Amino acid sequence: MKPTNQLDEFESMFRAAEREPFAYQEISLSHITLVTDGTDGEAESLQQTIQSFLPRIPADATWRRINGEHFNNVENLLLQIDVQPTDMLITYRHLREQTLIPQHSLGVFLDVLTQATTIPVLVLPGTAGHPVSLAGEVCDRVLLVTDHIEGDDRLINHGVRMCADGGTVWLCHVEDDAIFERYLHVIGRIPQIDTDLARRLINEQLLKEARNFIETSIAELQEKLPMLTYRAVVERGHHLSEYRKIIEADEVELVVCNTKDEGQLAMHGMAYSLAVELLETPLLLL
Repeated sequence: MKPTNQLDEFESMFRAAEREPFAYQEISLSHITLVTDGTDGEAESLQQTIQSFLPRIPADATWRRINGEHFNNVENLLLQIDVQPTDMLITYRHLREQTLIPQHSLGVFLDVLTQATTIPVLVLPGTAGHPVSLAGEVCDRVLLVTDHIEGDDRLINHGVRMCADGGTVWLCHVEDDAIFERYLHVIGRIPQIDTDLARRLINEQLLKEARNFIETSIAELQEKLPMLTYRAVVERGHHLSEYRKIIEADEVELVVCNTKDEGQLAMHGMAYSLAVELLETPLLLL
């Protein structure tokens, strides 16, 4: 039997640190930039469709349309975007790649836009060459996805900002099963640690922290935005599989996720997988 103080010491490693509670903040959507391959007339028609899809974009919002005649490379596009303030970029995958679309990729332009700017990017379904129409659709079912939701006020605030009145927002936290089992395998090789106890304590604490944060966040949101319905999903599993289940079962209209890993130039691995796989679902990449 292991001394009680050893178990207490081990358990303390996984106690929740003091965190600031969720703080609601209304996200500005006053300046929107739409980037497409098409003509200005096609972009104007698409703008009207997007305004119907996202009814919470203010009617007096300033729209800027950058179409295929206005840019020919990534650097030129970034310079144009920087000329005016932008609260949200809206574009397609595979801009200027209509003849040869590489698999398992978002295209050069979108890859750079999500990493070289701090502007949220709304990725429309389909590709620039083969778009999926949003005509007649309304964004009233929004899924927020992350493997670390505690303290992620930005993700939550952007998600609820995009959801139409009367809609539903899912706040999700999925602990990756493969990572969890890998660490438990290492712990199992340390004779001083009770592996069964470690499995139970770590699993309970990981899910408890996420669940508590989501519950307090929903309480705050219900006060600030009572016109929306909120659902909590906290579990272990395979990220993509679990999110796909929810998207298909509940006919989710928009998936919101973070794209940046601190210290990395490439997009966050989970976000990239989602962005590549969910070709027919609109995505908001933060």
